[in-house]
Amino acid sequence: MKWTIEQRWSHALFLNWKVPSEFLANQVPFPLDLHEGQAVLSLVPFYMDQIRFRGLPAVPAFSRLWEINLRTYVRVNGVPGIFFFTLETPHHLGNFIARSFFHLPYRHARLSANMGDRHYEVRGKGKNNQGDAYLLHLEAEAGAPVEHNPFQKWVTERYHLFLSKRGQTMRGDVHHEPWKVRTAKINQLAGGISILSGFPAIQNLSPCFIGDPLRVRFSPFVRVDLKP
Repeated sequence: MKWTIEQRWSHALFLNWKVPSEFLANQVPFPLDLHEGQAVLSLVPFYMDQIRFRGLPAVPAFSRLWEINLRTYVRVNGVPGIFFFTLETPHHLGNFIARSFFHLPYRHARLSANMGDRHYEVRGKGKNNQGDAYLLHLEAEAGAPVEHNPFQKWVTERYHLFLSKRGQTMRGDVHHEPWKVRTAKINQLAGGISILSGFPAIQNLSPCFIGDPLRVRFSPFVRVDLKP
């Protein structure tokens, strides 16, 4: 397995919304992967640390940060994967490296968090794709372990990232053990996905999950020729 960067993820919260496929039809350059006939949007805050490039130790100034990303799910040449609308961190250097080497749409935002054994709180401040400012305040409570949940597997077990770069389709591969998650009760979501994304108002959360810590490795993006 050829990989270039390794990191550990923890406190990953998967907030999920099911939306009509036409809601995203003009926003995504790839065929949508649908769950029971609907597209899925996920807002995922998480903490990453122990970040290092292959053959190098973790650098303290770069090795830990909070991220929040907005994603949907696609299927390219029959392969299920993730398409990111945005990935946001408060780390200028990390954003520059991710944009330059991985071509992912990272941008700067101010993020802070407060975690307990079961309590989860995240605050964010930034600008969406339309340049409008947003404020995000999220509070959640971790519940029981989740086992044999088809929707949870469908959302979390994604090992490929897809993006369009200068008209070319690129695929990046992600390597990690299957997620172990707990249920998440959302106690507060102020600001939320509509403000962050610039999409119209979205209601009715689908089941949400909080993931246990997980070590992740990324392979370089490669060009993919689309099958007719």
